[in-house]
Amino acid sequence: MRSAAPVLILLLLVGLAALALFGMPRDNDFDHSPLGSRGLQVWLEAKGIPVIRSDPHFVRARAEISVRMLFLPISEIETAAPAGEEKTGEVSPEDWAYEAVNHGLPTLIVMPKWRGSVLRDGIAGQSDLLALPAIQESLNRVELSSKHLSRNAPEFEEAQVGLKQFQQMKIALYQAQTFDRESLSDDCKEIVGMPSGALLVRCDDNPDVYLLSDPDLVTNHGLALADNASFAVALFEYLRGVGETRPVYIDTTGAPLDDKKPVDEGRSYERSGSDLKRFFAYPLSAIWGTLFVVVAICFWRGFWRFGPPLKDSSGNIELSKSAAIEATARLLRLSGNDGRMVSQFVLHLLADKAQLLCGPGAGNEAGIDRLFKRLARRDHAAAQALHSSAQALIDRGHLMKSADLHRNLETFRKSLGSVDFGSG
Repeated sequence: MRSAAPVLILLLLVGLAALALFGMPRDNDFDHSPLGSRGLQVWLEAKGIPVIRSDPHFVRARAEISVRMLFLPISEIETAAPAGEEKTGEVSPEDWAYEAVNHGLPTLIVMPKWRGSVLRDGIAGQSDLLALPAIQESLNRVELSSKHLSRNAPEFEEAQVGLKQFQQMKIALYQAQTFDRESLSDDCKEIVGMPSGALLVRCDDNPDVYLLSDPDLVTNHGLALADNASFAVALFEYLRGVGETRPVYIDTTGAPLDDKKPVDEGRSYERSGSDLKRFFAYPLSAIWGTLFVVVAICFWRGFWRFGPPLKDSSGNIELSKSAAIEATARLLRLSGNDGRMVSQFVLHLLADKAQLLCGPGAGNEAGIDRLFKRLARRDHAAAQALHSSAQALIDRGHLMKSADLHRNLETFRKSLGSVDFGSG
């Protein structure tokens, strides 16, 4: 019995490969993290508000969406702005504001707050907050320098807020990040605020753009606090307007929108090497990896089970001879119910043996006589016994009763096995 160690090693390698394939970080892991926005999508859909997400391979049309939500990009390396499955491209918030005015599209731009260390450590603390000067630098680049952000003391802040026809709701934020009311110009209106500052702001120069100072009101973690989830629903109902049925667009790419929905959604595009990479991206990479492991196991198992071909030897000749005798005996036993068949079979068997020893053309009565004479020179008694049993079956097999036929067949089998048909 072969050692089981190679099998155990192979199973271990397969297990490690499976862990590597299914445990590898995927592009949408961030979206399911505490700072992602997957929870917002699930919650809005549960409340009857349809949601669609951005796709880097598909351009959305203004006509098919009601509200667009984006996250302000920041150049700091440790940023953890909820960028979902893809990173925001080269398009700037200035372009978003232009599209909002040009398309008449309510657009919610969410300010960043947390560093990427939150995703790595799984804990959000004061040291994980982005520096306010870094966020302010991003605001300056998009002509929002007049608006300054501030943060409350390092603790949770709660407040009762409301939006027009919606009832008052209690929101809670850790180190609430708000706009400094004194920095807001006269043309900017505070829509929602806390004692420490303004949360949601809208200015007359961009009437369709709304600025949300704290992302915890729309992230997975923040929605679990107080009535933040109810506030998120009320916020998007407020931005969409009464009677709106088109979905909310959570945009994680910032790509430009079309004026209208394209007729040919499968329009051609310039192909590049990135198209091939998509065939090896998750989850296709897991499928290719599994197929590779299966093929490797099949090849290994086939070689291990059958091994290399064995070389011919004299022992194999003896083994083949024994197998042939056993097969002959079985055929004789199977044909024992018909005496005439037995007679023909024994005659043909002796004719084949005669041709084997005496050459072609010896498969007749004369050749069979020569066969027995050659066998008699080696072992007279064995040759005589084989000749007697064979002659009895050939001449009287069709007349024998079943018991006699079986007895003579057994005698012939034993005689046939005791005779050496080797050459010489």
